[in-house]
Amino acid sequence: MGGGNSANLSYWNSGSDYKARLKETLTLPCGADLFDYQYYFPDDIEAQLAAKLGFSAADRKKLYFHPLTQSTLAIAILSVLLKKLRVKLGIIAPAYFSVQNCFDDLGLLYTRFDNFMERINNTFDADALLQSDCDAFFFTSPVNSCGLYFNERVQNGIQKLLDAGKLVILDESLCINGRELCRTFGAQENLLYIYSPHKTMGIQGIKFSVIVVHKKFYEDIDSLSDGYGGSLNYSCQQGYLHFASDNFDTCLAVYNRFWQENLSAVRSLLASYPFASLSPDVCGHYAMIFIDRALDDRTVVDAMKRLMKEQGYFAYPGSMQGFDSKKRFCFRINLLLNKTDLEQGLKIVLTCLSTMTGATK
Repeated sequence: MGGGNSANLSYWNSGSDYKARLKETLTLPCGADLFDYQYYFPDDIEAQLAAKLGFSAADRKKLYFHPLTQSTLAIAILSVLLKKLRVKLGIIAPAYFSVQNCFDDLGLLYTRFDNFMERINNTFDADALLQSDCDAFFFTSPVNSCGLYFNERVQNGIQKLLDAGKLVILDESLCINGRELCRTFGAQENLLYIYSPHKTMGIQGIKFSVIVVHKKFYEDIDSLSDGYGGSLNYSCQQGYLHFASDNFDTCLAVYNRFWQENLSAVRSLLASYPFASLSPDVCGHYAMIFIDRALDDRTVVDAMKRLMKEQGYFAYPGSMQGFDSKKRFCFRINLLLNKTDLEQGLKIVLTCLSTMTGATK
C-alpha cells in the first residue's frame, strides 16, 4: 500500500517514499548474537536504554527491564500477571485491540471506560475511576490511533490513582522517544510501562519491546516470560543496539519531518471539507479524522468497498480502533503514506462521506 494510484488510508505500514527516505538514513549495528539464546539486555546496553527512555539512574536501581520481541507479547504477559493478581481492570478506551482480546481469553474481569476517548485531555476524571470497583487501570499513550498525548490534567489524574494504591499500566508502545510518561512519573511500585521504540517509526523488522516494572514484580515477569515471551531473536537484538545508537536519533528526525509535512498537507486539505476535522494536538504518524455526525459502519464499509474497486482508495472505520461510530464516525489515517496518496485518497473518501452525511463541500 502507499504507491501507485491506490492506498488504504488507515493502513499500518508506511508508504514507499518514507521507506526509501529512512532506508538511506538507517545504519544497522553489529554485535548481535546469531547462535545463543538471549533473554536479557547486556548491562551496559540496559543503562543506555533506560537513560534514553527517560529514566534516571536512581530510578533504574528500583526497576526491572524485561526485553521482548514485540509489544503484543508484553500485553499478553502483563495480562497473565494481572490474572494472577486477581484484580479487576479498567480499560481506558481506546486501547490496542489485543488488550481486550487478552482479557477476554483469560477471563479477566474488566470495565471499559469509553466516555473520554479523543477528548480525554478535557474530560478525564480520575474520581470517576476511583469510584468504580477496579483495582488497576490500563492507559494507552498516545491515545490509540489518535496521536494525542496526555496533558497535565490526565497526568495528575493518573498520579491520583497511584496515590490511592491502584495499579496503572501505561502502554507507550507508540510513544515518540522524548515524550515518555516515565519522564513525569519515574519509578513507582504500582506503575508498569510498555515500550517499543522502533514501532513508533514504522520499523517493524528490528523492533524490540520492553516491560519496565518495579523490582517487586521481577520473579513474576521473569517466570512468565519463559512461557509467553521466549528468547530475543537476532533482529530484536539489533533493535536494542540501534536504539542505543546515535543513528536512532537521526532516523527519528527523518520520521518527524515526514509525518509533520504530511500533517500540514492534510490540514490544508481538510479546510475544504468543513464536516471533517482532526485534533489540533496530533503528534505522530497516526491521526483520526472525525465526521460531524454518526454513520452506520455497515453502510460505510460497503461504500469503501466500492471506492476500493472503482478508485483504489479507501479507509477503515474507527470502530476497528475502538471508537463508537454510533456516537461519531471517524477513520484513521497513516501520515507515513506517500503524500500524493494521502491527498488524493482523502479527497475521494471525504467526497464519498459528504454524500452520505448530506454535508456539502
